[in-house]
Amino acid sequence: MLTSRREEIVHAATELFARQGYHAVGMRAIADAVGIRGSSLYHYFPSKVELLHAIASDSTKRFIELQLADLRPMPTYAERLRKLLGDHVTYFHAYRLEEAVGLRELQELKASAPDYYAELQATRRSYQDAVERLIRDGCAAGEFDCADAHLAALAILGMVNSVNDWFRDTGRQSIEAVAAAYAAMAVDGLLGATPR
Repeated sequence: MLTSRREEIVHAATELFARQGYHAVGMRAIADAVGIRGSSLYHYFPSKVELLHAIASDSTKRFIELQLADLRPMPTYAERLRKLLGDHVTYFHAYRLEEAVGLRELQELKASAPDYYAELQATRRSYQDAVERLIRDGCAAGEFDCADAHLAALAILGMVNSVNDWFRDTGRQSIEAVAAAYAAMAVDGLLGATPR
């Protein structure tokens, strides 16, 4: 449930950008979708690029906060990473519009607002670093067999990030089943952890 006018605006813009593309949508169309005057929209977002930044930044920060919430109670690095990757897939599916807009329009942000782009990339790198650290710690604990934690993190993140490209709700498996299978393939297959 949307709790503020700002959230309503971000949600409406996300849907419009996802369907029509960033360049095809004007601020007037966003204001109309929310049911406010165009001048009122500028009170919340002075420009369309500010709105694009909010979509990408809000979604990325919310994702990372949820993903990196305390995993320490889990007894093994393998269990932590399985949970993290499974939740990653289901989150990206639940918020696929935000993710699609954020990723597709990244170059627009880079060209129009390089400071915002750099900030977003640093935030995204913090998540990649956390995954790499989990792999490195798992290797040190003898749970994983991996020669290059950095490369393994990139490979695994590329794999789980690709699910939205092909997954359809009408397919033979649920997103939860796919998430569990991908997490197991990454942790047990790529990293050589002992299966549960």
